[in-house]
Amino acid sequence: MFDFGSPVRGEPVILETRVPSGLDSGLILRRLWRGTGVILLGGLAAVILAVVLLNAVTPTYTAVTQILVDPADLPVIQNDLSNRQPQADSGVSIAESQTRVMQSDNVLRRVIDRLDLTRDEEFVPAASTNPLVLSLTALLGMEPPPASREPVNLALDNLRLKLGVRRAERTFVIDVYVQTRDPEKSARIANAIADAYFAEDAAARTDAARRASEALSGRLTTLRQSVEEAERRVLQYRVTNKLVTSSGRLLSDQQLSDLNQQLVTATLKMAEAKARLDQARHMRTGEAGTALPEMLQSLEMQNLRQQYATLSRNTAELAQRLGDRHPAMADQYAQQRDLQRLIQREKERIIDTSQKDYDRAVASESAVRRSLERAKTETAGNDRANVGLRELERELDARRSIYEAFLRRSRETNEQERVNSSNVRVISTATPPRSRAWPPSPKLVLPLALLLGMGLGAAAALWLGARRDRRVMTRPPRTSGSTGARSFRAVDA
Repeated sequence: MFDFGSPVRGEPVILETRVPSGLDSGLILRRLWRGTGVILLGGLAAVILAVVLLNAVTPTYTAVTQILVDPADLPVIQNDLSNRQPQADSGVSIAESQTRVMQSDNVLRRVIDRLDLTRDEEFVPAASTNPLVLSLTALLGMEPPPASREPVNLALDNLRLKLGVRRAERTFVIDVYVQTRDPEKSARIANAIADAYFAEDAAARTDAARRASEALSGRLTTLRQSVEEAERRVLQYRVTNKLVTSSGRLLSDQQLSDLNQQLVTATLKMAEAKARLDQARHMRTGEAGTALPEMLQSLEMQNLRQQYATLSRNTAELAQRLGDRHPAMADQYAQQRDLQRLIQREKERIIDTSQKDYDRAVASESAVRRSLERAKTETAGNDRANVGLRELERELDARRSIYEAFLRRSRETNEQERVNSSNVRVISTATPPRSRAWPPSPKLVLPLALLLGMGLGAAAALWLGARRDRRVMTRPPRTSGSTGARSFRAVDA
């Protein structure tokens, strides 16, 4: 293949062999096998580093509390100011809004005050006193303004970083996450956030009711003065036009109604008196024994008619026994004539009495009719004045109804300050977590660290193997003493 017969003078010649463009699997496996120690050393180093980091990192624990926010409030009060009756597609928006409320400064400040987090070094770390750190902070412009260095503001910022609020999809359940270094502290803060949210929601509703009540109370004074002014105008108009009322009705209207009723009664009485008088006059020509109408009966007339009937019966019996020409019959006939005169005189008295009753009824009916005519004349004049009175009364009724509505609403809002109709409750309180949230468990970290370390060791072994093979390919050949002939080693690429 090569010609080694001719001697070569001068510098040694290095022949380069071409390296294949791709590495076969056998070569890779040989390099990995030769670098087994490096691979194992890389895996061991990674595991040791993971153990060191796990011990160096401060663990944190996450506690969760779950709150159910029902978009529809409890129907405690029909006209509740802050009552939520959502539309079909607005319930999710209400729940999302409540997640923002739970992260608001008002809620978090309540938690800070309740748990005194301004004294907790995790939320308000001590300021650095290292001059180098202070100088570097000032040089880089990282020094916070004085207002931001307040303990409450520092605790608020750190609490906001350690807090997470999330709503599960297609539900109204809100999860509140708090992550701190102490599991019990995480649970306390999560439960305190739920309590602070309830207190903030109740305070917001109470404040809304209080502001509405104050606004209504301020308006009530003006409305009351307006009603009083309208009442004075109605009263003054009635006095000026002499419109007297009784039981809510004008006296002239009431008097006209009464006179109409009296006229009807007087007319009926006059008709009855006229009928009695006609019957009395008709009985004047009747026989003494003729039956009288019931309205003309009297005790005296009944006695006389009874005596006359008895005497007539006795006279008839005696006439049958003695005959009409007997002297005893003359006395009987004389007694009958006397009773007839007495009956006729009683009839005349009844006629005279009926005439007087009729005259009184006529006079009474005439008097009532005249009074009715005068009342009609007065009512006609009052009707013109009633037009203005009714207008003033309508204005008074409108103002009074508005005033009463505001007064009733003001009383309702006063009571609403003491009623909480919110339909929000905790369905799962936060408990101290049993395992830490960060760093991950060694059961997960150490196997991953071992795999990563061995992977880096394998890469290092392949790199070292390739470097060693490259040195072998570029090594100069050895020469034989006298002939100067060159020898070559065949090297696998």
